[in-house]
Amino acid sequence: MEKSMIIIGGGLTGLALGCYGRMNGYKTSIFEMHKIAGGVCTGWKRKGYTIDGAVNWVMGTKPGSSYHRFWEEVGAAQHWKIHNHDYFSHIEYEGGESFSFYAGVDDLEKYMKGIAPEDTEVIEEFAGAIRSVMKMELSADKPPELYSLLDKIKMVKMLPFGRLIKKWGTVSIEDFSRRFRNPLLRKVFTGEAFGDVSYLPMALLIMMLAWFSQKDAGYIIGGALELVGYIQRRYADLGGEIHFKSKVEKILVENGRAVGIRLVDGTEHRADWIVSAADGHTTIFDMLDGKYVDDTIRGYYQDTAAGSQLIHEDSFHS
Repeated sequence: MEKSMIIIGGGLTGLALGCYGRMNGYKTSIFEMHKIAGGVCTGWKRKGYTIDGAVNWVMGTKPGSSYHRFWEEVGAAQHWKIHNHDYFSHIEYEGGESFSFYAGVDDLEKYMKGIAPEDTEVIEEFAGAIRSVMKMELSADKPPELYSLLDKIKMVKMLPFGRLIKKWGTVSIEDFSRRFRNPLLRKVFTGEAFGDVSYLPMALLIMMLAWFSQKDAGYIIGGALELVGYIQRRYADLGGEIHFKSKVEKILVENGRAVGIRLVDGTEHRADWIVSAADGHTTIFDMLDGKYVDDTIRGYYQDTAAGSQLIHEDSFHS
């Protein structure tokens, strides 16, 4: 008998989950409160222009890379056209100073040394870390909790990545800025350039620059709307259902198990599995009335610093 799955939210996560659900034999129904799919991955037209609200680059755009296969499976990579940026970012300051984060590590290293020869040692260490990530093939086959003994043995090849995270995962971008003697490089790596995310670890910046350098973080021509369209069409081709203007009010729970949903219009829908791909706070505290949380989870939503630390730990847990 075919198993059924209700998915709350038709963003990228919900659409991808719908695709994989169908590929694994589930009858899937997505309930999306908006009139279009995509969630926060969206864009809009205005006066002849497309305003993209989400996509500057996407990881996994290089054929053969570990994440590229996922984009193929959800129907995007077969159709998209990719532009690889020359720059990760470009910063201009009042007074005429500027700095370019070149997408290629060789160009970036040469450029930084030209600006600050006095910081050659630090620059070479930074560039070396980027190159070391480029040599690593990150495993993306399955989550760690599903690893078999053989999978764990194979993870030995990830030890260099673990060492990199141990070294750079505890150093924030702003902390690293203090190692430069050159005032422009100091300024570039502080909050003036990275805003309120300068507290993030250097490991994240190093990995992003590595993906850019190996052309695995390109821009999808057409942006967010085009990307969503590819995956939505794949989901439809697989026979999945999506219901628009269908806002979920409550997740129905019986005997400690989610069994269905109630929409704002009062209608109820049931399935074997209920998966929320909606906002975490809305899911936990509104749809589930905050009944299934402990002090730790509650704290993450009450204390923004704790929430940021949770993201940090989840992203760089080795």
